[in-house]
Amino acid sequence: MWKYFLVDKTGEPLCSEIGLRNYPTLITESVKILDAHWQSSAITTATTTTVVEAIPNESIMLTDLVVILSKKVVASTIIVRFSDGTNTENLFTLDAASTSFQFSHAFQGGVRGWKEADLQVVTDGATTVSVVVGYIHISHKSTKTYLIWNANR
Repeated sequence: MWKYFLVDKTGEPLCSEIGLRNYPTLITESVKILDAHWQSSAITTATTTTVVEAIPNESIMLTDLVVILSKKVVASTIIVRFSDGTNTENLFTLDAASTSFQFSHAFQGGVRGWKEADLQVVTDGATTVSVVVGYIHISHKSTKTYLIWNANR
């Protein structure tokens, strides 16, 4: 019987564990786990806040998002959006007039932006909002222009 071993290019063995059927199983991790970053922001005025800036010629993919409003503000909204300065797409609008809230979501498949689109939060009142964003950078080779991104979504 011939034995084969999976190794990386330096000869280091790849990770395996005994699986559910009692055979060795290759263990893999997603790039969302291996290369995740996070950024946070505290917003207290009516403003547009860039929470995550895309690297030039690259894009970002959201993995997690938490938005916490600590007190309601009459006739106020919170908008989470992608924008590159020319093109803007709102992901969603949260009502800050009703009550304080905590919104959180883990994007299972991730939500990609387009080339040089930053993640922004827009508030139209003197709110008290905290935002935490999990994200990864998408290389320039895998980044799409706005026109291609928009056509594919």
